[in-house]
Amino acid sequence: MHNVSRMITGEQSDFLSSLYNEYYAKIYKYTLYRVGDHSTAEDLVSEVFEKVLRKYYTYNPNKAKLSTWIFTIVNNTIINHHKKNQYYSQAVNLEMMDSKYRLDDTLIEQELKEHLLNSIMALDDRQRNVIALKFGANLTNREIAQIMDLTESNVGTILYRSLKRLKDILKQEV
Repeated sequence: MHNVSRMITGEQSDFLSSLYNEYYAKIYKYTLYRVGDHSTAEDLVSEVFEKVLRKYYTYNPNKAKLSTWIFTIVNNTIINHHKKNQYYSQAVNLEMMDSKYRLDDTLIEQELKEHLLNSIMALDDRQRNVIALKFGANLTNREIAQIMDLTESNVGTILYRSLKRLKDILKQEV
């Protein structure tokens, strides 16, 4: 616990600031894909960066890439949130969306995004997780495999089947 209370040096602050700038959007999109609600995603992303701040000194580049380490924290934070709230599927509520994420979108784009997000929420957790890591966080299959403790080939198969299932869900709803 004594490490948490250490003073952060200027170099450490710069590192954490650059980490935030590089990963915030990826973590936010990934989290949104997993929870389906902007407000919840924002809260969880804040929680993730608090954990990164507390644990950054434990990161070992010889064990994993930085992105893998960060997304492992993100994934565990989301799992804990689900367990705590017993909340695995929730439709997106447009009224809850923060207007700053919709300023440049037309109404049609908003409806399409909502429809896609609701369809993603209909997938099972593993499928949603792979899609979120691939398209929300823009990770490679290799990085996803490390995070989820799968083979790279298995990630590709899950991704293929998940996208096929998502396509079927979208066709049914049209």
